[in-house]
Amino acid sequence: MKKILKSILLALNIVAILLFLGSTMAGIVPPSRFIGFSLLSYGYLYLLVLNLFFALLWLLLSSKWFLLPIAAIVVRLGFVPLFFQVGGTDSVENKAGEGQGLLKVLSFNVHCFSGRDFRSGVSDSNMVSFVDIVEAECPDVLVMQEYAGRGDTLHLTESLERMGYHHRTSGNESGTLSSNVLFSKLPIVAVERVDGSSKFYADLMWGGDTVRVYNIHLDSYQLDESDKKQIHDLSHGNVDSTTGRGTLRKFRETILMHEQEWAVLSDYLDTRNRLTVVAGDFNDTPASYFYQQCHKRLVDSYCEVGQGFSATYHGIFTRNASFPAFRIDMVLHTDDLEAVAYRRIKSEISDHHPVAVTLKKVAK
Repeated sequence: MKKILKSILLALNIVAILLFLGSTMAGIVPPSRFIGFSLLSYGYLYLLVLNLFFALLWLLLSSKWFLLPIAAIVVRLGFVPLFFQVGGTDSVENKAGEGQGLLKVLSFNVHCFSGRDFRSGVSDSNMVSFVDIVEAECPDVLVMQEYAGRGDTLHLTESLERMGYHHRTSGNESGTLSSNVLFSKLPIVAVERVDGSSKFYADLMWGGDTVRVYNIHLDSYQLDESDKKQIHDLSHGNVDSTTGRGTLRKFRETILMHEQEWAVLSDYLDTRNRLTVVAGDFNDTPASYFYQQCHKRLVDSYCEVGQGFSATYHGIFTRNASFPAFRIDMVLHTDDLEAVAYRRIKSEISDHHPVAVTLKKVAK
């Protein structure tokens, strides 16, 4: 009987190992060739924990099979720092600014200042809280997604200008300050829209150099209440294959769209001899195809000086359900820059937490 139980456990462990390894393959195999790896990438942390559980279980059973899940984890150990960091630095002694040779970028999907659940509409109190965050962090550049262009009864744009953000642009051809926007204390010398209004870059004058800052917002999954409940139930072990098909279809379509978005962005992302920062809402985890392709060219500031899990999405989906927390808001940069501080700022004014990163030039 014990042999039968061990055989069943071994079979289950092998399945868990294969799924775990598959969850790390999204950056190698494009979704258009095989989407299964991209779908598995969302479960990387869960599958990692599952394999750690199996390793512990085998040890308790005094079985050599504990080496099997440990070996799988070691083979893909390079993924762990993308999800969890020890130590790190969340501030620097001097405030960021042109005079100190530091550049501080704050990236924030503000969710139209509508809070975590989007039900209350544009909120003046959320805008006040946002201004408080900006005043406390004092970034040189504000990179925002889902910026409220209407309903701004507090004249937020004017408030930011009074705080020193005299230069601004957006992803809209008309220049309307809504959706994807960038506010800067540094002069803007050039702007180019990369892919509609969802991606653009601005060249900024910084200490005698030009730094290119991208604001990107990848395609959303367009999940409705029933989809969100499905995800919540699945993360708690409740699976309904019948009603989950529609949710799966949306994930498939969005993942394939992200691959196309990378194909567009990669043509622009010439990182040779250019100070470059890519910030925004990736709508994807660090195990995803888009992130992995981006990370091949750029350095993730979180991996340099981040702390803990640093989950940036914390949306409420239904009255009793929330989406599993992921780090989907990123600030990456070329290797001629170095992150000296990384801070995830807890906030209830959006379904995202803002991320503030302080960068300096690398001496050559």
